[in-house]
Amino acid sequence: MFNSNSASFLKPSNPSTVQQRVGVTSAMSDFDAKISVDAPLKDYEKLIEEKVQSEGLDEEEIEKNYKIISAAARDTVWKLLFSSSPITKESLENVAEFLNKIKEDASFYDPYTYNEWISGLRDELLKRNMLDFWRDHVVVKELGPCWARDSDYFDDMEDPAPAQFYNHAGCVAPFAPVTGRRLNSDILDLPTTTNEERLDLNSGFVANISTESPSRDYDCLIKEKVQDDQDGDDDVIINNFKKIAISAREVIWKLLFSQNNPSEDNKVKAGDLLYRLKADSCSFDPWSYNMWITTVRDELLKREMFDFWRDQLVAKELGPCWAKDSDFFDDLDDLEPVEFYNRAGCVAPFKRKVN
Repeated sequence: MFNSNSASFLKPSNPSTVQQRVGVTSAMSDFDAKISVDAPLKDYEKLIEEKVQSEGLDEEEIEKNYKIISAAARDTVWKLLFSSSPITKESLENVAEFLNKIKEDASFYDPYTYNEWISGLRDELLKRNMLDFWRDHVVVKELGPCWARDSDYFDDMEDPAPAQFYNHAGCVAPFAPVTGRRLNSDILDLPTTTNEERLDLNSGFVANISTESPSRDYDCLIKEKVQDDQDGDDDVIINNFKKIAISAREVIWKLLFSQNNPSEDNKVKAGDLLYRLKADSCSFDPWSYNMWITTVRDELLKREMFDFWRDQLVAKELGPCWAKDSDFFDDLDDLEPVEFYNRAGCVAPFKRKVN
């Protein structure tokens, strides 16, 4: 079982290492794994079909042949991304499709080598500031390290998932951005008042959340009125949360939809607050959130705000709360919100193909 801190999990690699692997392994074999930059996926699939999936091969041959082909495939990905040739949006999509296939097969045959290599690819993308490919393909399509959700080589979903791999350049691991109640460390570092100075939970209060500092205002309210260290009745705490959540939903709507083209700053503020709101809603009131978030989705798509839809709601799984997020739902097969995400070319992140 891998560990997110282990060298075998995320040890950086480089193209020269890949080339050495191809050369050394090829010397032991009777075929060359030729994968062109013009039709890499087609060439790769043909090699896999002939040298890995054909009948009559024993396990040793399959393993040896796969390692030759996969090394050549990784080398080709590196060339496609980091050569001096101009890169178009279409070509990046083709590379992502090729990389996705490489990861699928690696999950089945050899996840450890892939996991070592993909970290080096990530570092090179970030060093070259290729953030579109990083965000829109590697993160959104979960092309990072293989783990228990992808591969039978890892059998414990509770083991550390490769979240830290994705948490770069403003991105968040798409498979587990919100999983119920936030930890204290997730809440902004706010001034703490004594219990005597805090407002009585049973008293009325105004849930003021500004558009200037919405996340900070929200966290202040949660810390004062909802967190578990309050010695208050559960019903009161839940009612307090509902009041705060109503205000948060209004601010998110205002940040996103009060103008025809919201500023990037407003989008960032809305995304940060939405992340907090879903995480806490999973613990205190998922049903109100679930009804409301569908209206947000519909408005985003109507206004063709596809970047926010893709990079925030889909990538961070900020759609309806369900059994994966919230203890209020106890059946993973019940009310799985697949159809919520299958819009505008996106696919529910948790339903991507696994081996």
